[in-house]
Amino acid sequence: MPFDLLFRGLDRIMTMTTGRPGNPLTRLREGSICALAFASLALAGCDGKEEETKPFVATVAVETAKISSDALRATGTGEVKARVETSLSFKASGRISARLVDVGDHVKAGALLATLDPAERKADIEAARAAVTAQEATLRLANSAMKRREALTRSGVLAQRELDAAEQQLRSAESDLASLKARLATAEVALAQTELRAEADGIITARHVEVGQVVQPSAPAFTLARDGDRDAVFNVQEVALSGNRPPVSIRVRLLSNPEVKADATLREVSPVIDRALGTVRVKLAITDPPPAMTLGAPIVAEVEVERRDRIYVPWQALTASDGKPAVWVVDPKTHKTILRPLAVDRYDTARVVLTGGLNPGEIFVVSGARFLREGQEVAFSEGAAQ
Repeated sequence: MPFDLLFRGLDRIMTMTTGRPGNPLTRLREGSICALAFASLALAGCDGKEEETKPFVATVAVETAKISSDALRATGTGEVKARVETSLSFKASGRISARLVDVGDHVKAGALLATLDPAERKADIEAARAAVTAQEATLRLANSAMKRREALTRSGVLAQRELDAAEQQLRSAESDLASLKARLATAEVALAQTELRAEADGIITARHVEVGQVVQPSAPAFTLARDGDRDAVFNVQEVALSGNRPPVSIRVRLLSNPEVKADATLREVSPVIDRALGTVRVKLAITDPPPAMTLGAPIVAEVEVERRDRIYVPWQALTASDGKPAVWVVDPKTHKTILRPLAVDRYDTARVVLTGGLNPGEIFVVSGARFLREGQEVAFSEGAAQ
């Protein structure tokens, strides 16, 4: 009986709500569905009110701005050269009869490098010696004649003018002998000049002559790189030297083996610009060059141009404000964002170096800044700001 009363009550409710009678079980199911629908709508309405009262708070990753030492560096590629390089040449003309060294040979001071054909010089020496011998005989005759006339003049047989003439002939013979001896010495020097010798210990770095070649005086025959100090030579773009700032430090490394390195100092900057390349030749004095830094070895110079205090920000923190670089700064008290324009010194591979815009200790957004707006409240971890 209680079930019958329950079904009758449900039938009346469904009749009033739907306007039609029906099976009590069917009406029960329909009523349940309606009740669930009304409950869902009610819950949805409650959730909407709750979302309106609790706004969304974005979570971002932050860092704290701090001052770091910034080293402005530059690199360049050059080669090792001797501090002193000498161009060796013959002082006389002639045909090359022998070449005794080649490029890369190490020679000692005085070593014979090449010779000219000496036949002509030897003939000149023989002729000069014969002339000297003949003049020495003439001088002896003049000297004997002088002594005889002196004796005859003292005895009154000859007049004084005869003695004066004999003395003049003697002095002329002496002068001619001196001239011929000088000519012989010149011929001997010319013979010595047919030999080209090294003037110091070093390495032959260039050769400009071959056997059979006719050379002229002072024409380059060899280039000698003297043993001793070594330089690192570079061709640098002229604009890189426009600042006139002395480098803080310089270090050179072998291109083939970076472990081989040495300190260096700026020694010379050429005042002449290569018009074709727009470069200036710079020489660095290598301090205690390792043995592996041989002549002609390619090297890399790492120059620290300037050191200063700067604030860095990572690339991912960068955004834009009116087309200029900026970052989002977070107020640590209100947790609200502020778009801060930046003054950029330069863009490095992994960071942006600033000259202004951020102060030490300020918190800025590193990740999650894409959809931020001015004055938006954000959440961040205190640890991320350390």
